[in-house]
Amino acid sequence: MERGMLQLASQAEAMERLHRLGGVVLEVKEVQESKKAHFSIGGGIPLKERIVFTQQLAVMLNAGITLVQALRGLQEESRNRRLANVLSQIIVDVEGGKQFSEALLQHPKVFSTIYCQMVKSAEKTGNVADILNKLTSQQQKEYDLRGKVRGALMYPAIVSLLLLAVVTMIIVFILPKLTGLFTDSGVELPLSTRILIGISDFFIHDWYILIIIFVVAFGSFTMAVRTTRGRYLFDLFKLRIPVLGNFLRKSYMARFTSSFASLAAAGLPVLDSFKTLRGVIGNSVYEIEIDKIAADVENGVKVSTAIRKSKYFPGMVGQLVSVGEQSGDLAGIFKVLGDFFEKEVDSMAKNLSTLLEPIIMIVMGTVIGFVLVSVLQPIYGLVNTV
Repeated sequence: MERGMLQLASQAEAMERLHRLGGVVLEVKEVQESKKAHFSIGGGIPLKERIVFTQQLAVMLNAGITLVQALRGLQEESRNRRLANVLSQIIVDVEGGKQFSEALLQHPKVFSTIYCQMVKSAEKTGNVADILNKLTSQQQKEYDLRGKVRGALMYPAIVSLLLLAVVTMIIVFILPKLTGLFTDSGVELPLSTRILIGISDFFIHDWYILIIIFVVAFGSFTMAVRTTRGRYLFDLFKLRIPVLGNFLRKSYMARFTSSFASLAAAGLPVLDSFKTLRGVIGNSVYEIEIDKIAADVENGVKVSTAIRKSKYFPGMVGQLVSVGEQSGDLAGIFKVLGDFFEKEVDSMAKNLSTLLEPIIMIVMGTVIGFVLVSVLQPIYGLVNTV
């Protein structure tokens, strides 16, 4: 005997579903839905694990395994407790009569809006396995793109940390040993040396104030970027950083065009695609631009014309989208654009260290030069007075 639970909107729907399944009705209850029912406990699940899950689910569905059986098998094999808990909730929802896409929507921290919309579109045509394969490819591209961005930003971050470590070591450990020598000599110290000694004393004797300043500054920054205005200004600042700003623009374009191509290929209407992509790019400046484009499209403006209005979208995007509108193949054009920007990001990521090297060298030379001059100039004065 098999037992189970159905979760439907009414008793009549539950009775009808059970009769269709050939089951015997033992009890029908009206259950008050808990406020915590839709709380997602899957935050923090790595993208790589979601890629593997999507790929394995597609393979199992192509092999003829039912959705519930496939989900249960993946839930039992999952080594990630959070993912296993999420899959367990999804299984209950699907067995209760919900569509797979509806069950996925209950866990927005695990499955993005794009993911859910593509599955929902596939459920109408019955090609869920094919869409899952496309989602695997799309998520893999996103994973690779994130890796390229992180890798490109790693070099300037490491150099900045090393520079900070070297300067701190000179100020905290080396300069204090020379300060007494400078004081006893009676030689008038240059302004730069007096400034450096003041900084050294502050680091040594008033270090707790520095920690308080750091904590307050970090807290203020965190609170500021959580506001709409603060986040917008910070995202705008990132776009205007020399070299890095251009790199981020290309990475945003790669993410947008690739995601749009996936949604269009899944059969999602153009306007719904723009609304779905609003939070995908990860930059509020582009979110506002996408909202403007969606509003124009809703008012009857062509997609290409709406995109051309934005100064944050390269001109070639509007031109190629215009070609796609004429040929009726927007998905294909956005795929071409996505491939182009991904290659641009890859090329920039490989050359970013070369592009940033002059800026890094200027900053390093200025800071280290100031420290060396401040330390060596009074020593040179002492040698001349001997």
